Amino acid sequence: MHQPEFDQLVEEICAVRVTDPETPLVDLGVDSLHTVALVMAVEDRFGVELDPDDLADLSLTSPAGLLRTVRARLADDASVPSGS
Repeated sequence: MHQPEFDQLVEEICAVRVTDPETPLVDLGVDSLHTVALVMAVEDRFGVELDPDDLADLSLTSPAGLLRTVRARLADDASVPSGS
């Protein structure tokens, strides 16, 4: 998924407008309930589990940061041999 598509997902789930993907979610007006809904939607869509501790890092809680986290998690999952 490319950044514009991910930004659209954020906009749909959180009812905000993403003008700069590096803007922290809180600065976009995303509250804690929308953050939880977004994390759940991302986990469902990508089949990954996000570490709640990662969300404490403001650099990861922007649309771009969240997408980087998802990509890293997917890469980690792909590098683990099946059955491990």
